[in-house]
Amino acid sequence: MIKENIYRKKLIFHLKNNKKVLFLIYGLVNVLITNFLLQIFLLFFPIFFSTLISQIFNLNFGFYLYGLKVFKVKFLGKKIYFKYLFFHLFLWILNWFLINFIYSYNISKNLAALLVVPFLALISFVYQKNIVFIK
Repeated sequence: MIKENIYRKKLIFHLKNNKKVLFLIYGLVNVLITNFLLQIFLLFFPIFFSTLISQIFNLNFGFYLYGLKVFKVKFLGKKIYFKYLFFHLFLWILNWFLINFIYSYNISKNLAALLVVPFLALISFVYQKNIVFIK
């Protein structure tokens, strides 16, 4: 019983301090909200505008969420924000391009948007960990 409690506490501590796990947990929240917005906008607007609006939301929400909760940066200054902003411009263009590319093969815009999520998430984690939120 005591060993189980110690093991459980160590596991919880490890999960709370593992950047990959935290990125997946908070990333899931971020993806669900951002992709919900994207899916709604794709129903009514062109891909360009839809991806832009969802990326602007993701830029601000993700900056604070990942910076404070995942990478545990104590001060999110202008220098970090501009690195994050530059990266999000790249992500937005890539997202827009990939959705358009997949859509050109007669796959729905909404499904195309869902298909690119894992690819964009992987790029996002690597960039944020190694360039934006380095300590």
